[in-house]
Amino acid sequence: MDPGALLHSLDASQREAVTTAAQPLAIVAAAGSGKTTVLTRRIAYRVASGTADARHVLALTFTREAAGELRRRIRRLDLREPIEAGTFHAVALRLLRDRALARNQAAPLVVQDRLRVMRDALADLRLRIEPSAALGDLDWARARRVQPQHLARANQAARRRPAMTAETHRQVADAYAARKRKRGVVDFDDLLESMLSAMADPTFAAVVTWRFRHFFVDEAQDLNPLQHAVLERWRAGRPDLCLVGDPRQAIYGWNGSDWRVLGDVERSYPGVTVVALRDNYRCSPQVVRAGSAVLAEVDLDDDSRSRAPDGPSVGVTTCHDEADEATAAAGLVAAAVRTGSPGEVAVLARTNEQLGVVEQALAARHLPTTRGAKRSPFHRALTVAYRCATRAELAEFAAERAEHHDDAVRRVAIEADRYLTTGESGTFRAWVEARQPFDDLEGTEPPAVTVTTFHGAKGREWDTVVIVGANDGLVPHSSANGPEQRREEARLFYVAITRARRSLAVLLTEQRRGAEARESPWMATLRRSAVADRPVRSPLPRRRTPPDPLAAWRDWRDRVARRARLDPQSVCSDDVLRAMATAPPVTSAELATALGITPAAASRLPPPPRATAAGDDGDGGR
Repeated sequence: MDPGALLHSLDASQREAVTTAAQPLAIVAAAGSGKTTVLTRRIAYRVASGTADARHVLALTFTREAAGELRRRIRRLDLREPIEAGTFHAVALRLLRDRALARNQAAPLVVQDRLRVMRDALADLRLRIEPSAALGDLDWARARRVQPQHLARANQAARRRPAMTAETHRQVADAYAARKRKRGVVDFDDLLESMLSAMADPTFAAVVTWRFRHFFVDEAQDLNPLQHAVLERWRAGRPDLCLVGDPRQAIYGWNGSDWRVLGDVERSYPGVTVVALRDNYRCSPQVVRAGSAVLAEVDLDDDSRSRAPDGPSVGVTTCHDEADEATAAAGLVAAAVRTGSPGEVAVLARTNEQLGVVEQALAARHLPTTRGAKRSPFHRALTVAYRCATRAELAEFAAERAEHHDDAVRRVAIEADRYLTTGESGTFRAWVEARQPFDDLEGTEPPAVTVTTFHGAKGREWDTVVIVGANDGLVPHSSANGPEQRREEARLFYVAITRARRSLAVLLTEQRRGAEARESPWMATLRRSAVADRPVRSPLPRRRTPPDPLAAWRDWRDRVARRARLDPQSVCSDDVLRAMATAPPVTSAELATALGITPAAASRLPPPPRATAAGDDGDGGR
């Protein structure tokens, strides 16, 4: 592929991030700035320009979905050779399985139900502790690499409220480890700790460092110290590293992540080059101002700027109680759905327990809803397959779904049968993670209103977002008992706000759970930003706005962007639109030339407008 073609439609900062030869490199990407586009194009650009070998690229993400999306995006760029992309745990599992195979040892078997194992461990100790809370304590300590003798001090320094004392923590950790050994299983943190131990073997370390030479880390603000240690062992001091992320969206400190790896990247990597992507092509100026105002309340700077068209002012509504709030939210959703798709609307809340009453209110209006990101028939089938405890159960599953009406569900059955036929050791999940056979499947349901938490909304976007529960104790959450926790809560609220492309409404209540409720301390600044958004009536006669000669072309670009999950400006610039409007491309080859993509990729796009009145919108597109 021509490296120059990968630069089409990028702005100056994005081009710099894609093309710079600097190593190590940190790309600090504001919300809506085209982070994934820049990351995938940088990988493709380096391979196309010969400065990286696709066989030795490692792209690290934090979810399987993100890894799959990364691979899909790169395939759309027509990169001929596949790259290695996956979560830290999945990559570690593949490497450890290869090592075990070479040594004629049993491969690691990942536990399927950690809660059950922890429940058994607590029963062994006759302790009445919530299993999820106990796991939370263990996970945080292991992610932060805190030794038992330093646990009490570490909890105090982080202002954490652990579910267990340091001594109980030690006992539970030992019992949990014993239960895993008895079952012959490991968990995700075991994989990373085993990887660190295995890298002490010079032969194995040499194999890994030969295999991986070019490192790309997405959402680097979410790195925890354990993952960072593994990354550094794999990197082995070599400078070929690209970190991409946004410290303003660091929301997993409660789970052990340390935003300072990216937020204070000059200290983490002396001599690093930092490229900032400040332009937000997703959110309206009103939404960007609202998010920036919240961050300013906790002394966090946001220098991002909106490049999207104006939207309505941010709406702030005070309701009587939760039922009234849910009814109001359903009304706002219904109004949005009347002029758009249910799939472009979301209701977000700080906690899961707030969502039930909202779903009831939406159901009363016969509005389709979905929780979370992946609830398609394909993903439900895959979840059922993963839960099969024995090969016999999985075989029964495969037989039942072999003739399913959904093609994607049949694909799961076929892959399960293929796994069973080989007789390989390990679970079906490990088989899928090692081979990635479903990367081409999107697996989406018919459009529905998304109802999820602030955390669940991370990495997603909608035209209209309704935030409920903007009350003190929820925003920020009552568990935030220190300055750093409050800053993380502000970042979390910022994430929720900036999921909205155009329209944002924030709801709160006078009462909650039958008691008086105070509004969030950040609502005053949000209201001020909304007041600043309201237009002031001009004393001069209103001039008629001439029609936009590029309107049909902008609509076409928006359709392409939604289908590819890109920002419209990442599809092409207004200058390119203007050129195409002047001389509309007729063939796929002409469209490919105009957009800087391959004819095959162009042939899959919706047909562009054929002819428009003019190619000049009067202001040069500036």
